[in-house]
Amino acid sequence: MKRTSIWIMAAALAGAVAACGERRSELPAELTGRWEVQQIAGASLGEGVRIDIAIDAQSGALTGFTGCNDFSAPMTAFERSITIGAVVEAAGECPNPEAATDKERLLRVLPSVQRYARHGKSLELLGPASGADALLRLRLADAQ
Repeated sequence: MKRTSIWIMAAALAGAVAACGERRSELPAELTGRWEVQQIAGASLGEGVRIDIAIDAQSGALTGFTGCNDFSAPMTAFERSITIGAVVEAAGECPNPEAATDKERLLRVLPSVQRYARHGKSLELLGPASGADALLRLRLADAQ
């Protein structure tokens, strides 16, 4: 009898753990929108380069354009901490060397993002160290 109740409790615990693993934490709603990248690691984008990022807080999806091709990555959040998962890129060629450079810079900093700060229409994606410069400075794109 005692062994049966231990197995029942173990099965219930395993089910609860599995259910928690499937649940995704919704990102803060203030992150939702289409954002234009203004700076990467403190440097402006190359002449004529456009990089944008769209965040869907409800689904935890980050999508965008690297300046060369489309990309997507999952995002998770806990309080003011965020994590960007593995980036998946569509195939494509960069139109010029400036776009190629900015694409590589973007892809290097995305995995390092751990925090964010929103100031009106500006969003800073930050690394782990407080007081450090933003890894990405974004500006909310005007709704068309």
